[in-house]
Amino acid sequence: PPDTQGSPCAPHNLTEGLSLCAPPLPMVTIVLTPPSPVVGGGVSLAPQPPPQDLLTCNWYRSATVTDPNSLILIYVQYPNPVQNNGPAHTGRETAGPGCALNIAGLTLSDTGSYTVQIQRAGTHGNALSVPCTEILPKPTVTPNQTLVLENGTFTLTCNSSPSANTVLWLRDGASLVPSERLGLSPDNRTLTVPNVTRGDDAAYQCEVRNPVSTNRSEPSTVMVAYGPNSAQIDPPGPIALTLGLLLNLTCIADSVPAPSYRWVLNGTDSKETGSSLTFNPTTWAQQGTYECWTHNPVTGRTAWASVAVRVTGTGESPGWSNTLQTQGSQVWHQRPSAVLGGAGLQGAGWGDCG
Repeated sequence: PPDTQGSPCAPHNLTEGLSLCAPPLPMVTIVLTPPSPVVGGGVSLAPQPPPQDLLTCNWYRSATVTDPNSLILIYVQYPNPVQNNGPAHTGRETAGPGCALNIAGLTLSDTGSYTVQIQRAGTHGNALSVPCTEILPKPTVTPNQTLVLENGTFTLTCNSSPSANTVLWLRDGASLVPSERLGLSPDNRTLTVPNVTRGDDAAYQCEVRNPVSTNRSEPSTVMVAYGPNSAQIDPPGPIALTLGLLLNLTCIADSVPAPSYRWVLNGTDSKETGSSLTFNPTTWAQQGTYECWTHNPVTGRTAWASVAVRVTGTGESPGWSNTLQTQGSQVWHQRPSAVLGGAGLQGAGWGDCG
C-alpha cells in the first residue's frame, strides 16, 4: 500500500543496497449477475478482473469501508478457503472463488451500496450500488367504480409497489394521451379529470413497469351522469284510436343512469311506472291527454312529454271537445299544445325539479 507520506510506492528491501518499488494499487470493477436482481432470487457480485494471488477480501454493505458494523464477511482464500461473517451478515451471504459475494433469497432491504476490499498487494474495489427489483404484483385502481356528474371532476389512484418506476394510464384499453385537461401527479399514480364530458365515460386501467416485469390493473369504470334534458312519446300525436284496439306508447329520454317513469292521464296518476304504456280502450274515458314524466335522481333533472289520444267508434265519443284542457306549472319552461281536427298535438317540456 502507499506510505503515509503520500509517495507513489514504498520501497521493499530485497538484497544489499537494492530496493524494488511496488506499482500503484489498481481499482477493480464489480459486475452484477443478473444485472437486474429480483426479489426472492439471487445475485452474484464479482470483482473484475478476477484478483490474482488473492489473500483475503472483505465485503461491506455500504459505500465505504470505514464502518465496521457494515462488514458482511471476510473471505480468506490462502492457504485454505475460510469465511468469517461480520455484523452485517444475514445468513444469506456466501463468498465464492475469485472473491465473489453471493446473496440468496433477495429482499427489498438488500437494495443499496456494496464495497469490496481485496488484499493481495493492497488492491481494493469500487463501491457498487445494487438495486434489488421485485416482480410487480397486479396493481389496483381506486375507486373501482365512479359515478360523476357531467361537467364534474373525478380522480383515480393507481396502487402499486414502490418498486414500479413507470406508471401508465389506459382508457378502454388504449393508452391515455396526455392533454391539458388531464391532470397527473408527478409520479403518474393519480389521474384527475376535470370538466367531465360524456366521452369520459369509459373503463380506466393503470399499467406499472420495472426492469423485470409489467403488470396491469383490472378496469375501473367511470359512468358520467346526465339528463334528461327532454322527453318524447312514440308514436307522436294526435292519435285516433278505434275503440277496442291496442295502443302502445313508449316514452324516450336520454339519461344516465336510466330515469324513472310515471304516466298521467288527464292530470290523474295512472300508477304505471315503466317506459312503455299499453292499453286497450274499452270506454270513452280512456281518451284524453297522456303524459310521461321522467326523472333522474342523480342529476335531479325531470323532463316530460304528452300526447293526445282520441277514441273513435260508432258516433262521436261523448265528452270530447275540440279544445284539450291542459294544466300549467310555473316550474316548466314550456308546455306547448295545439288544436287540430279536435285533438291536441303532442307537447313536451323539461325542468330541474320533480
